[in-house]
Amino acid sequence: MPYVTSSGRRLYYEVAGEGFPLLMHHGFAQSAQSWADAGWVDLLAARSRVISFDMLGHGRSDAPHDIEAYRMDERLMDVLAVAEAGGARRFDMLGFSLGGRVALGMAFQQPNRLRGLVVGGMHARATNLTADSMKKRTATLRKGSVRALRRAMGLNGAGSTNLPDPDPEALALSDEGLLNWPGVAEDLPALDLPTLMFVGQHDRMQPWVEEDAGTNPNVDYVCCPDVNHIGAFDRSDLAGPLVVDFLSRVSSANGEATA
Repeated sequence: MPYVTSSGRRLYYEVAGEGFPLLMHHGFAQSAQSWADAGWVDLLAARSRVISFDMLGHGRSDAPHDIEAYRMDERLMDVLAVAEAGGARRFDMLGFSLGGRVALGMAFQQPNRLRGLVVGGMHARATNLTADSMKKRTATLRKGSVRALRRAMGLNGAGSTNLPDPDPEALALSDEGLLNWPGVAEDLPALDLPTLMFVGQHDRMQPWVEEDAGTNPNVDYVCCPDVNHIGAFDRSDLAGPLVVDFLSRVSSANGEATA
């Protein structure tokens, strides 16, 4: 199994397909396998070289009990390490939920590495906007209730049984490491990068995502009908074709052939 080392910590990654690189960053309590289970890999690997990985504290990657390892700057270093291991100097990026937050961080701290940006199930605002729910789930994790938490979040994907048992403390620190991230909402209107933001109609973050997307003409907005937060991920048939179309348009705008 392929691993890359970032700041002395091992990260598991996978590569599928051919074409311009697309790095995919999953959300909290998910893994690289989640993208495959929901159909995203098959859909996107038909036109892109898809690079997915287990973020730190998740799946087959290392799970340190050090909150500093989960800060935004460290997460961006992880993304770059995985991208380079997958042969990508410049790439498109798709992040969902917590991964969407990291994708937004990349767009403003490493803009020259990105060609296009897709953010699913996440707004551009400060993390502490939803601090209440984050603190509740870290408390649940520290009681050792990983399975109960995954059930409550609807995260019982078919591939989860093939992964190591989650480390409750690492998952808690993964949440807490970004709790004070200030977001990029104030800077979003100036973002000069083709961007697509999608969200479930019944996701409580939907109004924030729609409002944030509306601040910049470079940002396309998609609302996935009749689904909640995780439903927008699990139902890749809803946003997936629009992501494919968006990436194809980005390729055309850069004078590159599309699949």
